[in-house]
Amino acid sequence: MRPVRLVLQAFGPYAGRQVIDFQEAVAAGLFGIYGQTGSGKSTIFSAMSFALFGEAARSEQETISLRSDHAAPDLPTEVEFVFELGERRYFIRRRPDQMRPKQRGGGETRDAHEAWLFDATGLPLADIGADKPGKRLAEKKVGLVREAVTNLLGYGPEQFKQIVLLPQGRFEAFLAAKTQERQDILGALFDVSLYRRLAGKLKTEAEVAERQVRDERAVCLGRLAADGFESMAALDQGIAEAAAQFDEKLQTEQHRRADLAAAQAQLHEARATDDLFKAAAQARQAQQRSLDRAPEITALKAQVTAAERARVLAENEDRVVEAEREWNAAKTSLENLKTLETRAFDKAQQASDLHRQHLAGRQEMDALRRSIEQLQRDRDMLAKAAGLAGELEAAQRYTGEIKDAFETLETDLARRIAKRQGEEQALKQARLVQDQRQVLTARLATLERDLKQAEMLERAERDLTQARRRQQDEMHRQAERQKASAEAATQFEAAERRLASAQALHLAAKLAPGAPCPVCGATDHPQPAEGDSRHAGLDQAFRQAKQAMDAAYRDEQTGAANIASADATIVERERQLSELERPERDTQALRQDWEETGGALKALGPAIDIAMAEARLEAFAKNIAEADAELHRRRDLLATSKTETSTLQARLADMLDGIDPVLRDPAVLDRRLRQSTELLANREKALLQSEQSATETREAALAARKDREAGENRLTDRQERMQREITIFETRLTEAALTRTDLQRLKPAIATLDRDKGVIEEHQRELHRIGERLAELETALVGKEQPDIAALEAGRAVAEAALKAASDERAATAARAQHLQRLRQDLSDIARRLDEAEAASGPLREMSALFDAQNRQKLKLETFAIGTMFEQVLRAANLRLGPMTNGRYRLERDIESGGRGKRGLGILAFDVHTGKARPTATLSGGETFIAALALALGLADVVESASGKVRLDTIFLDEGFGSLDTENGSGTLDLVLQALNSLASQNRSVGLISHVPLVQEAIPNGFYVRKDRDGSHIETRSMM
Repeated sequence: MRPVRLVLQAFGPYAGRQVIDFQEAVAAGLFGIYGQTGSGKSTIFSAMSFALFGEAARSEQETISLRSDHAAPDLPTEVEFVFELGERRYFIRRRPDQMRPKQRGGGETRDAHEAWLFDATGLPLADIGADKPGKRLAEKKVGLVREAVTNLLGYGPEQFKQIVLLPQGRFEAFLAAKTQERQDILGALFDVSLYRRLAGKLKTEAEVAERQVRDERAVCLGRLAADGFESMAALDQGIAEAAAQFDEKLQTEQHRRADLAAAQAQLHEARATDDLFKAAAQARQAQQRSLDRAPEITALKAQVTAAERARVLAENEDRVVEAEREWNAAKTSLENLKTLETRAFDKAQQASDLHRQHLAGRQEMDALRRSIEQLQRDRDMLAKAAGLAGELEAAQRYTGEIKDAFETLETDLARRIAKRQGEEQALKQARLVQDQRQVLTARLATLERDLKQAEMLERAERDLTQARRRQQDEMHRQAERQKASAEAATQFEAAERRLASAQALHLAAKLAPGAPCPVCGATDHPQPAEGDSRHAGLDQAFRQAKQAMDAAYRDEQTGAANIASADATIVERERQLSELERPERDTQALRQDWEETGGALKALGPAIDIAMAEARLEAFAKNIAEADAELHRRRDLLATSKTETSTLQARLADMLDGIDPVLRDPAVLDRRLRQSTELLANREKALLQSEQSATETREAALAARKDREAGENRLTDRQERMQREITIFETRLTEAALTRTDLQRLKPAIATLDRDKGVIEEHQRELHRIGERLAELETALVGKEQPDIAALEAGRAVAEAALKAASDERAATAARAQHLQRLRQDLSDIARRLDEAEAASGPLREMSALFDAQNRQKLKLETFAIGTMFEQVLRAANLRLGPMTNGRYRLERDIESGGRGKRGLGILAFDVHTGKARPTATLSGGETFIAALALALGLADVVESASGKVRLDTIFLDEGFGSLDTENGSGTLDLVLQALNSLASQNRSVGLISHVPLVQEAIPNGFYVRKDRDGSHIETRSMM
């Protein structure tokens, strides 16, 4: 950063407006700021610090106290600072909190702190000011301006006071700082967050790996304890015992299965015999039902015989009916033909009379033809006149169009001129809005980045809280699951005991003296089980208890896995939270700022293309010139068109002079011609149609006469056929000994004749089939008695219950054995995997420990990185300290000082005269000043070289030279000034504040502050 110009107004001891032009002083390299004690030399430094960051050089000074007590009440306190960074020039204005007189009424009001930052690159220094500040980067809100300045410089106010401006009273702070304070200063100047994040990431990953192994081993022990084992050896013994129990239960199950097979075979044979007895009874019942239908079948046979005779006569009757229908149809048709004949002869007479009437009007038709010829000649003349009228109408229309176009062009030209003026004004406004848009867009991008970071931090904290809550919930639920698992196991054991007792009582109740036992087959029952066997549903209760116990065990295992998962989630989310940087402002403030900035940007409206607007303005000028030329051309065309229109009107009047005015209208003439033509055509058509109608009706009358004669012949034929069919039908009735009434009665039986025959035949077949089946069944039942099925089913149920109980016991022991085998396999696989994971994470845990100060030097990785940069600072400081002390002192790094993890940032002063290093606190006042100055200069050198963004073109020193001795050019003061001159010759400027006369003599370049009763004033000293 290189200062160019500083303006102070009503600031500190300066009552009016003071301007400090640093250009010549900076060009000289080494310059001073001198004056009496209390005149306001250090205030110049405070003004620069306030202009950049909004706070004085001494942070304990409040900004409201910066206002000058000597200033007029209506003169506001303000600082303007022009500075350069590389090739860019910037201008900043700032006003602190201050009181001013109210514009209306009496009293005072407070003005809030405000600031403005501009890019003034390319502007002459003399033009830069409040009226012409340059391109706006940030304004009004002090936080935005401070953030923008920090981004430009690459450091904040605290670093500014460490490496650029060393204010009075803080010059030796870095030299005398404690290890922790020095680490904080160096950590802020040199970005070592990468090493801090790396060490934290490795530590988190190592803790997660170690915790996962530890938690999973605890889960394995919990699974063993859940099954009642303390170790893997006890589990192996339990597996052997479960296998022996399974063999015993399997043998018992096989015995019970054989007993059940015998009971089922006996029951199956008894059911087959019982089915035969039932089938014989059903066959006898069916035979009796068929015999009961014999009278019905006999009557049906008689009906079938009569129906077969009647079916032949029905066909003859149908032919008689058909012949009668045809005779009636022929009779009706003849009557219709006679009526048509009469109507045809009447129409023929009417058509002949009409034809004679049309022949009498031929003379009128000839006169009508002559009138049509005259109208056609008039139409041809009008057609020629219409062409000329079309030309006249086109000419008139063309004249009107030219006139309208001329008037439109006049209006359009005026509109374009007005629009060009509007575009010029809009372009001017667009340029102003574009500058505002660039500033707001840059600010909005910065706010979006910070807001996103703040939201990520809040989300990570929220996720961590949820994960911890879930862990607590899972732990509470796991305790409940363990309790439920223990209760389910107890209930299962009780249900198992109750079921065994109930089964024994059930079997004992079925035993009879001398009868075989359904389980063992013995006939002697010395000690049958005793008790109440009325408890039902014990088997179902046993299975439910077993299922409940298994479900509770699975829930307990799932809960253990959920707790391990919750622990891992907490570790991961703690790691994610530790990697996030906490922004300076909270989310609400950032979002409010972001919304206000976005609203301001949106209020500017859509972006306007300046280049396009300029091109559009140029196009407007060109279009206006072209429109003006077109306006003159249209004026000439309008005069020519009017002349041609007058000539066409005279010619049209001459052509229409010989035509009747009534017929000059083409529509009237065409209508009259069309009417006459249509009238003639209608009369000719009517004459022709009357002639055709007379011929056609005459021929139709003759044809109707022939149709009537054919109808009479057809009626005679149909009557003869009807008489023949009636005679045949009567003869057949007599032969069959039936009357017409008998025939009508038998017609329903004729319709069901085939079905009735089928019923008779099926009845005969059914009697035969039932008789054969009954004989077979009676033969099969010879020598057999009907069995007691209920007793045999009860015996089989006892055998099934015994088998089921044995199967359940065998399945339970098998499930237990399989569960223990799976448990042993799972735990063996987990133990092997955990051993591998522990070995794999060993290097990670070792590296994490080394980075966390568990090393020979007891240093954390972040401190080690800072120490490396600190060594560079000390080397750079010694390049300054050697010449300023005639090679007597050099600064060394104290490795052993400091607490755990924070060692290695101490400073010792090695004295060549004694050959020993000693604490810097043992140096004299002048030696301390020189050492602190060398350290500050070295720190500035390393910061600038380490950061490509930070530029330290100028540094300022406030006081301290009074403690240095002088010996005619060879004293400490002379050596320090020589070192500063050497520094100034290396493209870096140094500004000094001092009241020592020898310093003023050695460095006359700079400024002198003079104070009086009305405040202080700044004078520029000659550059020599």
